[in-house]
Amino acid sequence: MPKVELQRTFNVPLDKALEYFGNHDLYNSRHARDDTTCTIVSRKDNEVLVEVNQEASGQKFSFTNKTVYRLPHSIETETLSGVAKGSRQKVTFESVPEGTRVTYFTDFKMQFGGVAGKALRLVSGKIMKKMTRETMEEAAEVDRKHLEGEQPPPPAPQ
Repeated sequence: MPKVELQRTFNVPLDKALEYFGNHDLYNSRHARDDTTCTIVSRKDNEVLVEVNQEASGQKFSFTNKTVYRLPHSIETETLSGVAKGSRQKVTFESVPEGTRVTYFTDFKMQFGGVAGKALRLVSGKIMKKMTRETMEEAAEVDRKHLEGEQPPPPAPQ
């Protein structure tokens, strides 16, 4: 399935970027979705195990992610169970003159069995790559707004 890489430079020093990305609770609160609940199963040293329940297009999905913080260099996440088992994400950090270069990498896997699953994987590959890239770009924009101090727009009047 799709492997996607996205690179962004944020106008903040490396230590500020690491403070944000390395704070599991803060980072996830900035990326929280209404259709998703995350429960921390365990925290030990530089590893966090999280159970995720999500609803998308009327379907419910559950999976478990393990995130390993290898700061100041990277953060790596692997999906251990569920429909995306084997998926991996990695975020790396580099100090550059303009601030901090962050590289997002995703290797997304979908677990569909049998001949029908193989056909679905082949057909959906380009679509999934496009969707994965769009999701990564949205996440990077959330990160940019947080790191560079841009406030979200006020809620629309009701």
